[in-house]
Amino acid sequence: MRLGNGQSARFWLDNWAPNGCISSLQASSGSRLGIPLNATIASLSINGNWNLPPARSEAMLDLYTFITTIVLTEEQDYYDWEVQGKITAKFSTGDLYTHLRGDFPDQAWAPVVWFTRSIPRHSFHSWLMILNRCPTKDRMLRWGFQVDPNCLLCNSRLESRDNLYYDCSYSFDLWTMIATRCRITPRRTWDETINQMQALAPQKANRLLTLLSWQASLYWIWNERLSRLHTNTFRSADVLFTIIDRQIRNKTQSFRESNPSLSSAMYQRWIDTTTH
Repeated sequence: MRLGNGQSARFWLDNWAPNGCISSLQASSGSRLGIPLNATIASLSINGNWNLPPARSEAMLDLYTFITTIVLTEEQDYYDWEVQGKITAKFSTGDLYTHLRGDFPDQAWAPVVWFTRSIPRHSFHSWLMILNRCPTKDRMLRWGFQVDPNCLLCNSRLESRDNLYYDCSYSFDLWTMIATRCRITPRRTWDETINQMQALAPQKANRLLTLLSWQASLYWIWNERLSRLHTNTFRSADVLFTIIDRQIRNKTQSFRESNPSLSSAMYQRWIDTTTH
């Protein structure tokens, strides 16, 4: 809180002092020194003089020293957000998160996971797969679980992230259908696919369509794996492609009003399979 006339800033409860809210700092060692809990800064100033009880701690003495530098005005008190000296009128979750965790360099894969107009649950799942945090069977075996190690989709290899994307014949068939729509050559290995996504040309419509489609393939392949594991239901790669096809069409149409040219370019590229 920035002080103006001090009429709305509460002495104990608002964040107006240099080191934060006074009550949380326990500057008075738990005592309110006769100052009411809801007392405002203005109520402690009479005819320009501060009416404060004697300080009973070093922290309170330092606070009183700061108070003597305050000159109340006729302007209203107001709030700012300040993080590491950066002042803004709006709250930024990203700035605060970066401040709390510390500043780390972005990973090379970040732009292909977190990008504008992505589908949030797809991006989140892609992030988990990039970090290899999903409970694939190879990880479950390392944790000591007794599970059938075979891939639930092709039933011929040890299930792992790299097998699912796209060494598995089922997932590679699906990815091939999707990659064909995006005019790219499907890669068989996880690392090659990640490198391919990172190296996509900057042309906005093509890049966005490819990343949306790639993340959709990651999400729905994992969804099929879970369906087979938990409900014993099986869908073909063609059925999954139909689901992804409908989702991509809906997504490209969803921002037609805000960016009609981008929406049209992506939609046309997705439905036009005459060239590859």
